[in-house]
Amino acid sequence: MPIRLTVSGGEVTVARSAGGLATALQAVRGEAAWVGWPGAVVPASLEGAVAKRLRRDNFDPVFLTRAEEDDFYNRVCNDTLWPLFHYFSDRLRITPEAWQRYVEVNARFTEAILAHCEPQSRVWVHDFHLMLVPAMLRTRAPRLSIGFFLHTPFPSSEVYRLLPAREELLRGVLGADYVSFQIGDYARHFRSSCLRVLGIDSEPDSLEIEGRRVGIGVDPIGIDVQGFRETLADAETARLLADLEHQYQGRQLILGVERLDYTKGIPQKLQAYERFLELDPSRARTTTMIQVLVPSRLESREYRAQRDEIELLIARINGRFGQPGSTPVEYIHRDISKTALVALYRRADVMMITALRDGMNLVAHEYALCQSEPGLPGRWRGALLLSEFAGAAQVLPGALLVNPWNVDGVVDHLATALDLPARERQRRLETMAKRVEDLDTRRWAEGFLTRLGRYSRRERQIKRPPTVDDAIAERIGRRFARARARTVVLDYDGTLREFELHPDLAQPTQEIRRLLRGLAGLPDTEVHIVSGRRRRNLEQWFGRLPVHLCAEHGYLARAPGGEWRTLVDLDLTWLRPIERLLRRVAADVPGAHVERKSCSVAWHYRQAEPEYGSWRARELLNDLHQHLAGAPAEILTGHQVVEVRALGVDKGVYVRSLFPDGRESTHFVLGLGDDRTDHDLLGALPPGSVAGHVGGLLPSTNSPDGRREDIHLVGPGEVRAFLRALVERAAS
Repeated sequence: MPIRLTVSGGEVTVARSAGGLATALQAVRGEAAWVGWPGAVVPASLEGAVAKRLRRDNFDPVFLTRAEEDDFYNRVCNDTLWPLFHYFSDRLRITPEAWQRYVEVNARFTEAILAHCEPQSRVWVHDFHLMLVPAMLRTRAPRLSIGFFLHTPFPSSEVYRLLPAREELLRGVLGADYVSFQIGDYARHFRSSCLRVLGIDSEPDSLEIEGRRVGIGVDPIGIDVQGFRETLADAETARLLADLEHQYQGRQLILGVERLDYTKGIPQKLQAYERFLELDPSRARTTTMIQVLVPSRLESREYRAQRDEIELLIARINGRFGQPGSTPVEYIHRDISKTALVALYRRADVMMITALRDGMNLVAHEYALCQSEPGLPGRWRGALLLSEFAGAAQVLPGALLVNPWNVDGVVDHLATALDLPARERQRRLETMAKRVEDLDTRRWAEGFLTRLGRYSRRERQIKRPPTVDDAIAERIGRRFARARARTVVLDYDGTLREFELHPDLAQPTQEIRRLLRGLAGLPDTEVHIVSGRRRRNLEQWFGRLPVHLCAEHGYLARAPGGEWRTLVDLDLTWLRPIERLLRRVAADVPGAHVERKSCSVAWHYRQAEPEYGSWRARELLNDLHQHLAGAPAEILTGHQVVEVRALGVDKGVYVRSLFPDGRESTHFVLGLGDDRTDHDLLGALPPGSVAGHVGGLLPSTNSPDGRREDIHLVGPGEVRAFLRALVERAAS
């Protein structure tokens, strides 16, 4: 929360604190509440009084105990997620028992949020501390408009996959309607992780999960431009600037402003400055570095060791190059006022930022603005030396970019920055100041909320079938048990059986065989397996069961114990050339393979490297559209498969053949499917049927006049449990 809360001797003091996020959220129109941790452990006896005080300002606190702070905040957020997201895998500490506390605290936040929500409220969740909250909210209140913004970097999928809870966190975030990042690199890494960890491919700006489309965006955060302009106009700022001009007259000032943290690259900066002075010791008489180090987490032994390392480096530089009356590095280890900070920004000749990894780095924005505003002496004086690993490097085009690990490169750029011609300094600062103004925090918030509204409105317009719960299962179970005759039509892969890396591995388990035998063994009950599989697979797996089989999306069918027959006559002259094309592509993609069927051919890439396989699939689709122009064939895309099949073949052809004259009112019909080919299956069911949409499959069209009851099942495990309950109900 944007407050400073201190607890001392049973007394609690609350003060408002300035911050970019607090200012940004002033752009939120209408009634708003801020749910957050007050930043300190509050004794249980004082929680009521503190909550009452904070709620006067629309702050709703979630209190943490000391144990929760240690596990959730320190062990998971600070010791696991923070180093991982900043690429410091060597500092990564994983505490399995603390993970449950992270889950519990996210659940507490969810409860606190829901207490404020109407069914269609907007919820904006911030940062890696609360990555499970969006999905928790989605489960409890599906109609909410939910946004998530990550302030830190999102790491490469190769780094992210080190995390034991990698799947849970991704699914947690994907409960949102819109997920946004500071820069495009982080969004790309997130999409890559979704593909590699969850197997979910994506477009550049969205992905689809469980039938929902989740927007993925880039919204770089900025600073409170108006607030800094007001500080620049403050008389105290002018007085402090005059003091600095007098104190450092004839010297060039290099400024560093950081919070104490290993991600900020402060030792690398000091080592570069030391090398700079080694190459030209006379610079010690004409330049001064001021390093402002804001204290942070000094209760941590690790952070105290960082501070000690920095102070030893400063002492070494000053010992080597200092003279009476001349100190190369001046060190400020405390919070400083905003007026003092702005005065330093205005006076500094070079702002030196050598972050090893940073989500954005707003100090760079603040410096560019403070250097560019009129009114005070020293306008256009400075140059910004900025790490290429900070998000700000992507949005401030006038900065001099450096690799902080390349000491000699930093030294060269520092010399360039100090000697940059006045006209060049002005040109660069003007460019950056315009960008800073465009990224003002209020504009940032308005832009994020506009995009959130766009995606959530789109989702709300989709009518989704209800997920099967106890009440729905009970009602359908009664209908099933009372029916005089029953027909159950089932897809296989993704519906009855989970997907496997290779299609041949997805053989039916003993549980599935027993379930089908029990279902087909009920009086006056027909079971139909309608699959895209080849007849050889279906014959081998189900040939001895009393079930009807339909292979290759409706091209071939057979009754229990009967002979296979074709359902349609086809022109297949296109099939062999397309098979050759697919085999050529499969030869170029390790892990891909081709499956030839009677009237179709499929290119599978489940075992291919995910991103390369996905890219080649998109390229293949373009080629297929060109090769098939005018041919009697169509292209189908499924779970990491591209299939080309003859026109006129679909699962609906077979299903319609089962009910040529409709059906009696006492006849119960159930159909279940999980992908786009099953739209044909479910759409062909007769009036009064139950159409089960598995996983992310949505109805292609809503059933007119209540002709069909649409339901949703989460996955194959839920399908099997649902069918098992029907068998037990009918047999009892």
